[in-house]
Amino acid sequence: MYAIQAVAVSALAGFASASLPPTPKDVIIKHIPSVPGASISYKETFICGKNAKSFAGYVHMPSSYLKDVQDVDYPYNASYFFWFYEARNNPRHAPTTIYLAGGPGDSGEFGVTSDGGPCNILADSNTTESNPWSWNENSNMLYVDQPLTTGFSYSTFVNSTLDLLFDHADPTQSGIVPFDAYHGSVPAENATFLYGALPIQDPTRTANNSVIAAHTLWHFAQLWFTEFPEYKTRNDRISFAGNSYGGYWVSTSAAYFQRQNKRIEAGEMEGKCLHLDSAVITNGCIDLLYQTEWYPQMAYNNTYNVSFITEQEYTESLYNWTKSGGGRDLILECRALGAAYDPNEFAINATVNEVCIEALGYGFAYVAGAYTATGRSAFDMAAFNPNPLPPDYVAGWANRAWVQEALGVPVNFTSTSNLVTNQFVYGSGDFVRRAGLPDVEYLLDEGVKVTLIYGDRDYRCPWLGVEQLSLQANWSGAEAFRKAGYEQIVVNGSYVGGVVRQYGGLSFSRVFQAGHDVSFYQPETSYHIFNRALANRDVASGRQSTVPKRHGTYSTHGPSDSYKWRETLPGSPAVECYTYAVSTTCTVDQAAALANGTAVIANFIVTKPGPGGGPIGGTGFA
Repeated sequence: MYAIQAVAVSALAGFASASLPPTPKDVIIKHIPSVPGASISYKETFICGKNAKSFAGYVHMPSSYLKDVQDVDYPYNASYFFWFYEARNNPRHAPTTIYLAGGPGDSGEFGVTSDGGPCNILADSNTTESNPWSWNENSNMLYVDQPLTTGFSYSTFVNSTLDLLFDHADPTQSGIVPFDAYHGSVPAENATFLYGALPIQDPTRTANNSVIAAHTLWHFAQLWFTEFPEYKTRNDRISFAGNSYGGYWVSTSAAYFQRQNKRIEAGEMEGKCLHLDSAVITNGCIDLLYQTEWYPQMAYNNTYNVSFITEQEYTESLYNWTKSGGGRDLILECRALGAAYDPNEFAINATVNEVCIEALGYGFAYVAGAYTATGRSAFDMAAFNPNPLPPDYVAGWANRAWVQEALGVPVNFTSTSNLVTNQFVYGSGDFVRRAGLPDVEYLLDEGVKVTLIYGDRDYRCPWLGVEQLSLQANWSGAEAFRKAGYEQIVVNGSYVGGVVRQYGGLSFSRVFQAGHDVSFYQPETSYHIFNRALANRDVASGRQSTVPKRHGTYSTHGPSDSYKWRETLPGSPAVECYTYAVSTTCTVDQAAALANGTAVIANFIVTKPGPGGGPIGGTGFA
């Protein structure tokens, strides 16, 4: 293993040294002889959830091991943080699920503490409670901070400042500045200007698209699944799960892992086959060529009987998609140029990147953009901006010294990496370049189950678009899936959580009264869908096997669309300004008070002034 770097703290003597994480201790280090310079460091943790063992640590990968995903002129080591939870039930015989958070750039700790994870963090950003609907009930869960600079993952880290009032206006900046850049005059720390040991903000030292991220994750998985001493299950089935941008992560990574399995089985390369079982996506964007045109429909004619845009705006938005040179044509041009000049999809051709970035910007502005003027949250149509839900309490919690000591990490926590977001949005246009539907089709034909779970109040990745994507997927069961109707999802004896269309290994679930993070809004419903899918049971009831039999394959029956099930929007949640998420949770007046030092703060929550001045807005990508 290459040594974990020691960051000099002498420059901090006398001011705010407590903001740096404590020196890791009681960490077990396992060297990997087959990969010189590689190692796994980890420790057992007890700080989130109960009734299951958990271990947090790093897979340290030298640049020589990652040559196929790095520029030869800019090699770098990679330390990927993971948090592994054994299943609460029978962990030695449970399958394992790799969880990938969204963003791009969100930490896997969102999965641990919000999106169906083992615990929930309370409003003091210091206390946790066990989640009774955790996805690790019957599956071992492996949460990974990826790409680099996300969460606790790093290549190199240095003493830096973090500006919580960073306005995201400059896509070349991230809000993190190394001490060296101040030439000896580091500004004083305050409630929104923090010191920390943070990953170096070098765009050449992280992924800038989903393909590079998937390749790097495969290298991580090869070491983790063969060398991590606490991985002891006899069940070698592996699934992927992810939320939001996790739609890209999961479809891309699962398909790449499966293709690598094929190469290993054919003797074309060495490695461990990682036998795939399921790809589970919650409110994820997967392929905007098939999803973008459904944003106007979501804003104008949804199942909540609320038209957020006018008929004229609806018509113009659709025209902006279909017209010559419009949104659809721009995506097709992006992909055609990519196939010709960047066929491996490593985002190495500047012209391709520029065209894809333009296509992305046009689609969000002129096809999906009319909704933004309503003042409603993209992540929950019931909420006005700023929207405090789901809370960002993990950012304050994971930056507490006692949490960092328990996890054995040498760096401060970055809940969402602005560097990664900038690279994917403004560096490669990955949102539109990545064609996820062919990967979904490939997985289904390979026998990998695909489970799509979508809250029906989400506008960031609306369920309507993914419903259409599922219907347009061409695979061996395509016609039977299209003929399948919707059935109700029975959650318990008194509650129906949504409706599902399913044939064999493919299911699409519309979950009632849920925003972008479906497991936050409807934890029991998402828990049952996840468990039923992994157990080869029908999503609707959990009572029928979905394993193909001689007399046929399981299918739902019912209406061909789900618009007959109508709901009523609840009221908007109260504003809660959180200092680690100023741009998305605070009003203009609250941000001004934070900037001039007059805000009253308790546990990272602004208690005075109250909300006023309207929303400030943020990047909108998560």
